[in-house]
Amino acid sequence: MNSSLNSRIRVLVVDDSVLMSRQIANILGDDEKLEVVGRAKDGMEALAMVEALKPDVVTMDVEMPRMNGITALKHIMVRYSIPTVMISALTTEGARTTFDALKYGAIDVIAKPSRREDESLDAQKADIISKVKRAASIRTGRSRYIRMPQATQAQEKNSRGLADEQTRFIGMAAGTGGYYALLRIIPALSTSFQDILVAMLLVSNRYVAPFVAYLDSHSSVPVKAARTVITPEKGVCYICSGEDGLVLAADSRGRFTFKLGAGSSNGGEHPADNLLRSLTACKTKPVGVVMTGSGTAGANGLHSLRRAGGIGVVQDINNCLDPQMPLAALERDAAEKVLPDYLMAEFLTRLGYRDGRN
Repeated sequence: MNSSLNSRIRVLVVDDSVLMSRQIANILGDDEKLEVVGRAKDGMEALAMVEALKPDVVTMDVEMPRMNGITALKHIMVRYSIPTVMISALTTEGARTTFDALKYGAIDVIAKPSRREDESLDAQKADIISKVKRAASIRTGRSRYIRMPQATQAQEKNSRGLADEQTRFIGMAAGTGGYYALLRIIPALSTSFQDILVAMLLVSNRYVAPFVAYLDSHSSVPVKAARTVITPEKGVCYICSGEDGLVLAADSRGRFTFKLGAGSSNGGEHPADNLLRSLTACKTKPVGVVMTGSGTAGANGLHSLRRAGGIGVVQDINNCLDPQMPLAALERDAAEKVLPDYLMAEFLTRLGYRDGRN
Protein backbone atom coordinates (compact mmCIF):
# COMPACT_ATOMS: atom_id res chain seq x y z
CA MET A 1 0.00 0.00 0.00
CA ASN A 2 1.16 3.55 -0.66
CA SER A 3 3.21 4.83 2.25
CA SER A 4 1.82 8.36 2.31
CA LEU A 5 -0.86 8.77 4.96
CA ASN A 6 -2.69 11.27 2.77
CA SER A 7 -2.80 9.13 -0.37
CA ARG A 8 -5.91 7.27 -1.38
CA ILE A 9 -6.11 3.50 -1.81
CA ARG A 10 -5.52 2.77 -5.49
CA VAL A 11 -7.84 0.08 -6.87
CA LEU A 12 -7.82 -1.83 -10.16
CA VAL A 13 -11.25 -3.22 -11.12
CA VAL A 14 -11.23 -6.36 -13.29
CA ASP A 15 -14.50 -7.53 -14.88
CA ASP A 16 -15.45 -8.50 -18.42
CA SER A 17 -18.87 -6.88 -18.04
CA VAL A 18 -18.62 -3.19 -18.88
CA LEU A 19 -21.78 -2.50 -16.91
CA MET A 20 -20.59 -4.33 -13.77
CA SER A 21 -17.10 -2.86 -14.06
CA ARG A 22 -18.56 0.65 -14.21
CA GLN A 23 -20.93 -0.04 -11.30
CA ILE A 24 -18.14 -1.31 -9.04
CA ALA A 25 -15.88 1.57 -10.05
CA ASN A 26 -18.64 4.07 -9.26
CA ILE A 27 -19.27 2.49 -5.84
CA LEU A 28 -15.59 2.63 -4.93
CA GLY A 29 -15.14 6.08 -6.42
CA ASP A 30 -17.81 7.51 -4.13
CA ASP A 31 -15.53 6.94 -1.14
CA GLU A 32 -12.97 9.69 -0.58
CA LYS A 33 -10.34 7.21 0.59
CA LEU A 34 -10.50 5.11 -2.58
CA GLU A 35 -9.35 5.83 -6.12
CA VAL A 36 -10.09 3.56 -9.09
CA VAL A 37 -6.95 3.81 -11.22
CA GLY A 38 -8.02 1.43 -13.97
CA ARG A 39 -10.55 -1.07 -15.31
CA ALA A 40 -9.48 -4.29 -17.05
CA LYS A 41 -11.78 -6.54 -19.04
CA ASP A 42 -9.93 -9.84 -18.57
CA GLY A 43 -7.01 -11.44 -16.75
CA MET A 44 -4.41 -10.71 -19.41
CA GLU A 45 -5.26 -7.02 -19.48
CA ALA A 46 -5.28 -7.02 -15.68
CA LEU A 47 -1.70 -8.31 -15.48
CA ALA A 48 -0.49 -5.59 -17.85
CA MET A 49 -2.31 -2.91 -15.87
CA VAL A 50 -1.01 -4.23 -12.52
CA GLU A 51 2.52 -3.90 -13.89
CA ALA A 52 1.91 -0.38 -15.18
CA LEU A 53 -0.33 1.09 -12.46
CA LYS A 54 0.94 -0.62 -9.27
CA PRO A 55 -2.48 -0.63 -7.55
CA ASP A 56 -2.88 -1.22 -3.81
CA VAL A 57 -5.84 -3.59 -4.27
CA VAL A 58 -7.33 -5.56 -7.16
CA THR A 59 -10.99 -6.59 -7.39
CA MET A 60 -11.15 -9.66 -9.65
CA ASP A 61 -14.07 -11.21 -11.48
CA VAL A 62 -13.94 -15.00 -11.69
CA GLU A 63 -15.21 -15.94 -15.15
CA MET A 64 -13.64 -13.93 -17.99
CA PRO A 65 -12.46 -14.59 -21.56
CA ARG A 66 -8.80 -15.18 -22.55
CA MET A 67 -7.59 -15.47 -18.94
CA ASN A 68 -9.97 -16.11 -16.05
CA GLY A 69 -9.73 -14.64 -12.58
CA ILE A 70 -8.16 -17.70 -10.94
CA THR A 71 -5.27 -17.79 -13.39
CA ALA A 72 -4.74 -14.04 -13.14
CA LEU A 73 -4.81 -14.27 -9.34
CA LYS A 74 -2.05 -16.91 -9.34
CA HIS A 75 0.16 -14.63 -11.48
CA ILE A 76 -0.54 -11.62 -9.27
CA MET A 77 0.29 -13.51 -6.08
CA VAL A 78 3.57 -14.86 -7.46
CA ARG A 79 4.79 -11.74 -9.25
CA TYR A 80 3.33 -8.81 -7.31
CA SER A 81 1.70 -10.07 -4.08
CA ILE A 82 -1.05 -7.43 -4.29
CA PRO A 83 -4.13 -7.94 -2.08
CA THR A 84 -6.92 -9.26 -4.29
CA VAL A 85 -10.61 -9.70 -3.54
CA MET A 86 -12.78 -11.88 -5.74
CA ILE A 87 -16.05 -10.66 -7.26
CA SER A 88 -18.77 -13.29 -7.58
CA ALA A 89 -22.48 -13.58 -8.24
CA LEU A 90 -22.34 -16.37 -5.60
CA THR A 91 -24.38 -18.80 -7.67
CA THR A 92 -23.74 -22.43 -6.71
CA GLU A 93 -21.07 -23.02 -9.36
CA GLY A 94 -19.72 -19.48 -9.19
CA ALA A 95 -19.29 -19.73 -5.43
CA ARG A 96 -17.31 -22.96 -5.77
CA THR A 97 -14.80 -21.32 -8.11
CA THR A 98 -14.69 -18.15 -6.02
CA PHE A 99 -13.90 -19.97 -2.77
CA ASP A 100 -11.32 -22.01 -4.67
CA ALA A 101 -9.54 -18.69 -5.20
CA LEU A 102 -8.98 -18.36 -1.45
CA LYS A 103 -6.62 -21.32 -1.70
CA TYR A 104 -4.42 -19.34 -4.05
CA GLY A 105 -4.14 -16.20 -1.95
CA ALA A 106 -7.31 -14.14 -2.48
CA ILE A 107 -8.02 -12.03 0.59
CA ASP A 108 -11.81 -11.99 0.56
CA VAL A 109 -14.98 -12.46 -1.46
CA ILE A 110 -17.30 -9.70 -2.63
CA ALA A 111 -20.80 -10.41 -3.91
CA LYS A 112 -21.67 -8.57 -7.11
CA PRO A 113 -24.12 -5.76 -6.34
CA SER A 114 -27.69 -6.58 -7.29
CA ARG A 115 -31.21 -5.52 -6.40
CA ARG A 116 -32.06 -8.09 -3.75
CA GLU A 117 -35.10 -8.14 -1.50
CA ASP A 118 -33.06 -9.33 1.51
CA GLU A 119 -30.37 -6.64 1.40
CA SER A 120 -30.46 -3.00 0.33
CA LEU A 121 -28.14 -1.68 -2.35
CA ASP A 122 -26.67 0.75 0.20
CA ALA A 123 -25.73 -2.18 2.47
CA GLN A 124 -24.11 -3.98 -0.47
CA LYS A 125 -22.13 -0.85 -1.37
CA ALA A 126 -20.93 -0.48 2.22
CA ASP A 127 -19.84 -4.13 2.21
CA ILE A 128 -17.81 -3.69 -0.99
CA ILE A 129 -16.11 -0.52 0.23
CA SER A 130 -15.23 -1.94 3.65
CA LYS A 131 -13.78 -5.14 2.20
CA VAL A 132 -11.59 -3.27 -0.28
CA LYS A 133 -10.31 -1.00 2.50
CA ARG A 134 -9.53 -3.95 4.75
CA ALA A 135 -7.76 -5.76 1.93
CA ALA A 136 -5.45 -2.78 1.45
CA SER A 137 -4.11 -3.25 4.98
CA ILE A 138 -3.38 -6.97 4.60
CA ARG A 139 0.08 -8.43 4.14
CA THR A 140 -0.56 -11.00 1.43
CA GLY A 141 2.54 -13.01 2.29
CA ARG A 142 0.57 -14.44 5.22
CA SER A 143 -1.76 -16.23 2.83
CA ARG A 144 -0.53 -19.63 1.67
CA TYR A 145 -1.82 -22.25 -0.70
CA ILE A 146 -4.15 -24.75 0.97
CA ARG A 147 -4.06 -28.39 -0.07
CA MET A 148 -7.60 -29.61 0.42
CA PRO A 149 -9.36 -32.88 -0.37
CA GLN A 150 -10.87 -32.92 -3.82
CA ALA A 151 -14.60 -32.31 -3.87
CA THR A 152 -16.40 -35.63 -4.18
CA GLN A 153 -19.89 -36.70 -5.03
CA ALA A 154 -22.40 -36.11 -2.28
CA GLN A 155 -21.99 -38.72 0.42
CA GLU A 156 -24.05 -39.70 3.43
CA LYS A 157 -22.61 -37.86 6.45
CA ASN A 158 -24.58 -38.67 9.54
CA SER A 159 -24.66 -36.78 12.81
CA ARG A 160 -24.16 -38.58 16.12
CA GLY A 161 -27.48 -37.68 17.68
CA LEU A 162 -28.82 -34.65 19.49
CA ALA A 163 -26.60 -32.68 21.86
CA ASP A 164 -26.76 -33.74 25.49
CA GLU A 165 -25.10 -32.86 28.80
CA GLN A 166 -21.90 -34.65 27.77
CA THR A 167 -21.54 -32.78 24.49
CA ARG A 168 -18.64 -30.38 24.06
CA PHE A 169 -19.37 -27.18 22.16
CA ILE A 170 -16.62 -25.33 20.30
CA GLY A 171 -17.31 -21.71 19.36
CA MET A 172 -15.24 -19.78 16.84
CA ALA A 173 -15.31 -16.11 15.88
CA ALA A 174 -13.58 -15.04 12.66
CA GLY A 175 -13.50 -11.83 10.62
CA THR A 176 -11.14 -10.83 7.81
CA GLY A 177 -9.34 -13.95 6.63
CA GLY A 178 -11.94 -16.16 8.29
CA TYR A 179 -12.87 -18.05 5.13
CA TYR A 180 -9.26 -19.09 4.66
CA ALA A 181 -8.86 -20.12 8.32
CA LEU A 182 -12.01 -22.27 8.32
CA LEU A 183 -10.90 -23.92 5.08
CA ARG A 184 -7.79 -24.95 7.00
CA ILE A 185 -9.74 -26.33 9.95
CA ILE A 186 -13.08 -27.91 9.07
CA PRO A 187 -12.00 -30.10 6.12
CA ALA A 188 -9.18 -31.41 8.34
CA LEU A 189 -11.57 -32.77 11.00
CA SER A 190 -11.88 -36.57 10.96
CA THR A 191 -15.05 -38.66 10.76
CA SER A 192 -14.54 -39.49 14.45
CA PHE A 193 -15.32 -35.89 15.43
CA GLN A 194 -18.12 -35.99 18.04
CA ASP A 195 -18.24 -32.43 19.33
CA ILE A 196 -20.29 -29.53 17.96
CA LEU A 197 -18.45 -26.67 16.28
CA VAL A 198 -20.21 -23.34 15.76
CA ALA A 199 -18.25 -20.81 13.69
CA MET A 200 -19.46 -17.22 13.47
CA LEU A 201 -18.16 -15.42 10.40
CA LEU A 202 -18.35 -11.64 10.63
CA VAL A 203 -19.76 -11.28 7.13
CA SER A 204 -23.13 -10.58 5.57
CA ASN A 205 -25.64 -13.42 5.78
CA ARG A 206 -25.67 -13.75 2.00
CA TYR A 207 -22.18 -15.29 2.07
CA VAL A 208 -23.00 -18.09 4.51
CA ALA A 209 -25.04 -20.53 2.38
CA PRO A 210 -22.56 -20.75 -0.53
CA PHE A 211 -19.63 -21.10 1.86
CA VAL A 212 -21.44 -23.84 3.79
CA ALA A 213 -22.05 -25.75 0.56
CA TYR A 214 -18.39 -25.38 -0.41
CA LEU A 215 -17.10 -26.51 2.99
CA ASP A 216 -19.51 -29.45 3.13
CA SER A 217 -18.30 -30.71 -0.26
CA HIS A 218 -14.70 -30.81 1.02
CA SER A 219 -15.31 -32.13 4.54
CA SER A 220 -15.73 -35.55 6.16
CA VAL A 221 -18.10 -34.14 8.77
CA PRO A 222 -21.48 -32.53 8.00
CA VAL A 223 -21.40 -28.74 7.62
CA LYS A 224 -24.67 -26.82 7.95
CA ALA A 225 -25.95 -23.28 8.16
CA ALA A 226 -26.79 -22.70 11.84
CA ARG A 227 -29.73 -20.40 11.12
CA THR A 228 -31.63 -23.33 9.56
CA VAL A 229 -31.28 -25.45 12.72
CA ILE A 230 -33.01 -25.29 16.10
CA THR A 231 -31.57 -28.35 17.87
CA PRO A 232 -27.83 -28.93 17.30
CA GLU A 233 -26.47 -32.41 16.62
CA LYS A 234 -23.18 -33.97 17.67
CA GLY A 235 -20.43 -34.37 15.09
CA VAL A 236 -21.67 -31.44 12.98
CA CYS A 237 -20.05 -28.09 12.13
CA TYR A 238 -22.40 -25.11 11.99
CA ILE A 239 -21.67 -21.79 10.28
CA CYS A 240 -23.48 -18.55 11.04
CA SER A 241 -23.12 -14.87 10.27
CA GLY A 242 -22.62 -12.20 12.90
CA GLU A 243 -25.91 -10.80 11.63
CA ASP A 244 -27.70 -13.91 12.96
CA GLY A 245 -26.97 -13.01 16.58
CA LEU A 246 -26.86 -16.73 17.35
CA VAL A 247 -26.42 -18.02 20.91
CA LEU A 248 -26.61 -21.40 22.59
CA ALA A 249 -29.39 -21.95 25.13
CA ALA A 250 -30.03 -24.84 27.54
CA ASP A 251 -33.18 -25.70 29.48
CA SER A 252 -33.40 -27.23 32.95
CA ARG A 253 -33.32 -30.73 31.47
CA GLY A 254 -30.03 -30.12 29.67
CA ARG A 255 -31.52 -29.84 26.18
CA PHE A 256 -29.70 -27.42 23.89
CA THR A 257 -31.09 -25.14 21.20
CA PHE A 258 -29.78 -22.41 18.93
CA LYS A 259 -31.49 -19.05 19.30
CA LEU A 260 -31.24 -16.23 16.79
CA GLY A 261 -31.47 -12.51 17.23
CA ALA A 262 -29.27 -11.92 20.28
CA GLY A 263 -27.44 -9.31 18.21
CA SER A 264 -25.76 -6.73 20.41
CA SER A 265 -28.66 -6.45 22.84
CA ASN A 266 -26.65 -7.88 25.72
CA GLY A 267 -25.25 -4.66 27.16
CA GLY A 268 -24.05 -3.57 23.73
CA GLU A 269 -21.82 -6.63 23.35
CA HIS A 270 -20.76 -7.89 19.94
CA PRO A 271 -22.64 -11.00 18.66
CA ALA A 272 -19.35 -12.94 18.72
CA ASP A 273 -18.99 -12.19 22.44
CA ASN A 274 -22.58 -13.28 23.08
CA LEU A 275 -22.01 -16.56 21.25
CA LEU A 276 -18.80 -17.43 23.11
CA ARG A 277 -20.28 -16.45 26.48
CA SER A 278 -23.38 -18.58 25.84
CA LEU A 279 -21.23 -21.73 25.60
CA THR A 280 -20.78 -21.63 29.37
CA ALA A 281 -24.17 -23.38 29.52
CA CYS A 282 -22.28 -26.62 28.70
CA LYS A 283 -21.25 -28.98 31.49
CA THR A 284 -18.50 -30.52 29.38
CA LYS A 285 -15.71 -27.94 29.23
CA PRO A 286 -16.46 -25.74 26.18
CA VAL A 287 -13.83 -24.31 23.86
CA GLY A 288 -13.79 -20.75 22.53
CA VAL A 289 -11.57 -19.70 19.64
CA VAL A 290 -10.90 -16.16 18.46
CA MET A 291 -9.41 -16.05 15.00
CA THR A 292 -8.20 -13.59 12.40
CA GLY A 293 -10.20 -10.38 12.05
CA SER A 294 -10.29 -6.64 12.65
CA GLY A 295 -11.51 -4.99 15.83
CA THR A 296 -12.04 -6.56 19.26
CA ALA A 297 -14.95 -8.94 18.59
CA GLY A 298 -14.81 -12.08 20.71
CA ALA A 299 -12.29 -10.87 23.30
CA ASN A 300 -14.83 -10.21 26.09
CA GLY A 301 -16.79 -13.37 25.37
CA LEU A 302 -13.65 -15.52 25.38
CA HIS A 303 -12.58 -13.92 28.65
CA SER A 304 -15.93 -14.82 30.24
CA LEU A 305 -15.80 -18.36 28.87
CA ARG A 306 -12.32 -18.94 30.28
CA ARG A 307 -13.26 -17.53 33.69
CA ALA A 308 -16.19 -19.96 33.76
CA GLY A 309 -13.81 -22.89 33.29
CA GLY A 310 -13.76 -23.18 29.49
CA ILE A 311 -10.72 -23.38 27.25
CA GLY A 312 -9.69 -20.14 25.54
CA VAL A 313 -7.76 -20.36 22.27
CA VAL A 314 -6.56 -17.67 19.88
CA GLN A 315 -5.05 -17.94 16.44
CA ASP A 316 -1.33 -17.17 16.31
CA ILE A 317 -1.07 -13.52 15.23
CA ASN A 318 1.81 -14.40 12.89
CA ASN A 319 -0.58 -16.75 11.09
CA CYS A 320 -3.46 -14.23 10.76
CA LEU A 321 -4.38 -12.12 7.79
CA ASP A 322 -5.59 -9.56 10.32
CA PRO A 323 -4.31 -10.00 13.91
CA GLN A 324 -6.50 -7.42 15.68
CA MET A 325 -9.10 -9.82 17.13
CA PRO A 326 -6.55 -12.31 18.56
CA LEU A 327 -4.48 -9.44 19.93
CA ALA A 328 -7.51 -8.02 21.73
CA ALA A 329 -8.21 -11.43 23.27
CA LEU A 330 -4.60 -11.79 24.40
CA GLU A 331 -4.73 -8.34 25.99
CA ARG A 332 -7.78 -9.50 27.96
CA ASP A 333 -5.82 -12.56 29.13
CA ALA A 334 -8.59 -14.63 27.57
CA ALA A 335 -6.47 -17.40 26.05
CA GLU A 336 -4.46 -20.27 27.45
CA LYS A 337 -3.56 -21.64 24.02
CA VAL A 338 -2.15 -19.96 20.90
CA LEU A 339 -2.23 -21.99 17.68
CA PRO A 340 -1.86 -21.40 13.92
CA ASP A 341 -4.92 -22.33 11.87
CA TYR A 342 -3.28 -25.45 10.43
CA LEU A 343 -2.92 -27.01 13.92
CA MET A 344 -6.44 -26.21 15.14
CA ALA A 345 -8.10 -29.37 13.78
CA GLU A 346 -5.47 -31.61 15.38
CA PHE A 347 -5.90 -29.82 18.73
CA LEU A 348 -9.69 -30.16 18.64
CA THR A 349 -9.44 -33.84 17.72
CA ARG A 350 -7.01 -34.52 20.59
CA LEU A 351 -9.50 -33.00 23.05
CA GLY A 352 -11.98 -35.71 22.13
CA TYR A 353 -9.43 -38.50 22.45
CA ARG A 354 -8.20 -37.16 25.78
CA ASP A 355 -11.60 -37.50 27.44
CA GLY A 356 -12.37 -40.76 25.64
CA ARG A 357 -15.19 -39.50 23.43
CA ASN A 358 -13.55 -40.24 20.04
